[in-house]
Amino acid sequence: MSSDLITGHFRQKRTTRSSAKRTEPQSTQQTAKPKSVQLGADKQSSSKSETENDLDVLKQFDLNWEYGPCTGITRLQRWNRASKHDLNPPVAVKELILSHSDDSMYTHCLWNDYEL
Repeated sequence: MSSDLITGHFRQKRTTRSSAKRTEPQSTQQTAKPKSVQLGADKQSSSKSETENDLDVLKQFDLNWEYGPCTGITRLQRWNRASKHDLNPPVAVKELILSHSDDSMYTHCLWNDYEL
C-alpha cells in the first residue's frame, strides 16, 4: 500500500471549474422573511431557552446531594427541609418553583416518575 491515508485507498474524482457563472432558478433562491415573522421566531426561541435554563437549574438542584435526598417529595418540600437544616439551598430555585407552582415539570424532581 502506497499510503496510510484513506484517500490512498479510494479513487478520487476530480472536477474542473467552469468559467460560466451558475444561476439558480428563481424558486430555489431564499426570500427575505417579513420582520414580524422573524421577531415571532426570536421570541419563541428566547422563551424556549429560558424554560430550558430554568429546568437546568432545577435539574442541578435535584442532582446535588448536598441538600438531602429528593425521592418521594416535591422540590419545594426538599428546599424547605434543606433550609430548615441550614444547608443554604439556592433562593433562585425556590423562586422558580413558586412562580411555576401549577407545572409539574417545575414542582416534581427528576425521579418523580420512578417508583420507590
